[in-house]
Amino acid sequence: MPGTAIFDLDKTLTRQGTWSRFVRHATKSSEFRAKLPAVGLQAAIYKLGFANRGSVKERAIGLYLAGRPRAELEALATEFVKMDVSHGLRRKAFSVIHKHRDQGDKMIIASAAVDLICKPMAEALDFDDIICTRLSWDGEDRLLSTLDGENCYGAEKLRRIQAYFSDTAPDKPVTFYSDHITDLPCLLWADRGVAVNPNPPLRRKAPEYGVEIVDWDA
Repeated sequence: MPGTAIFDLDKTLTRQGTWSRFVRHATKSSEFRAKLPAVGLQAAIYKLGFANRGSVKERAIGLYLAGRPRAELEALATEFVKMDVSHGLRRKAFSVIHKHRDQGDKMIIASAAVDLICKPMAEALDFDDIICTRLSWDGEDRLLSTLDGENCYGAEKLRRIQAYFSDTAPDKPVTFYSDHITDLPCLLWADRGVAVNPNPPLRRKAPEYGVEIVDWDA
């Protein structure tokens, strides 16, 4: 019977995170370098525990992308995703995706990455839906510096997944793939949790919780 396959994006399907690379792709090199210290300061504040990851993302949006038209940014995101699908995915990502597709599983990207990136990525990889961080736009379709809701990260990601299935339960079994310890609640919520090239904390914890470890770059 068909089930449900949910994939984290950054460093699970892709080898690298998407956000900072997309901002760099969408910004002139000189401007990107000039404003980098301000983003770094916000990141340092986050690491000290005085801000959250969403505020770091909003700071980058405000400095680099806010005010730009939706059509322009969507075109840049499509271009960026095309390059990432060609050269930036983990080696076994396609074979796993095709396996789930051949089984008839519903396939979802659940990621802290923004919808601007997740939507064209899902379309390029033939996914059914996305659960992700949402950007905000003004009445003229220009990007605002604030997120639309919470950053889809950690406990918020699990909350969003559960809300997505609040009306109709997911087809079983549910498989969840992630590289990061902050997705441990999602990995345990699923019928089958798979740690893909996990970061060190998840690699240490996975055996304790019966989470499978795989290498998609081997």
